[in-house]
Amino acid sequence: MNPLLLILGVLGVGIGGYLCYSGWQTRATRNLIESTETTELLQLTPGPVEVVGESEATDDGLFPAPFTDDEVVAASWEIEEWEESGKHSSWRTEGSGSYATAFYLDDGTDRVLVRPEDATLEFDPAGRWEREIGVDEPLPDPIREFLAMDSTPGGPSEAFIKALDFGQQVGDRRYTQHTIEAGEQVYVLGTATRVGAQSFGANDFELVASADDGHRDAERFIVSNRSESDLIDAQSSSARWRLVGGGLVTLLGVGLLAAGVVA
Repeated sequence: MNPLLLILGVLGVGIGGYLCYSGWQTRATRNLIESTETTELLQLTPGPVEVVGESEATDDGLFPAPFTDDEVVAASWEIEEWEESGKHSSWRTEGSGSYATAFYLDDGTDRVLVRPEDATLEFDPAGRWEREIGVDEPLPDPIREFLAMDSTPGGPSEAFIKALDFGQQVGDRRYTQHTIEAGEQVYVLGTATRVGAQSFGANDFELVASADDGHRDAERFIVSNRSESDLIDAQSSSARWRLVGGGLVTLLGVGLLAAGVVA
């Protein structure tokens, strides 16, 4: 037996199995989005729902975007830093994350409060904001304030001998953000529950991940500024390459395991 081939085979089967499972989950999400009918907010009932409307700020206001002066209901961010090691150089992710705040959704028939805690945030790639800033360049105020927070990567590294660092320099950074702003058309798939459901006659609704109100919860909680058709296309594409890639990697792993056993 060849231990190296056996180890590579086990890794191949494990990675391939994970990709297949992830692809199956993505395809299930795609089918769920496609099969769930959009409901007008005026017609909401407790349980799983799909709604579309315009996002509006609550009385608590909005969040500042990570790297710009915009105020948003949801955002994702990534900071990459240029690193060099011998003949190799590349962008290395220093940190990433996402956050969201409660907001109203209005479809013209009614308004509902969306609480996006634990939601999967799907951002429209067309709204991507990206900027590269050199290690010696001054940072815009929003980025400087963001980096000053404890939960962010802090300042960049620098080359040991900066005079020998030409072109793309060690410590240069690339800042990327996606946002959902107030006034945008937003798609939500989640669980509708009455606010103050134990109060007689209460009829205001919230959209949440799950609700302890005796009604069935939605299988997924998705908040997105992409259209339903765009979400379906994106999920279909992702599921396809994960399932095909996972199947190929699994077959390769099985082949390596067989070769390792007979070697």
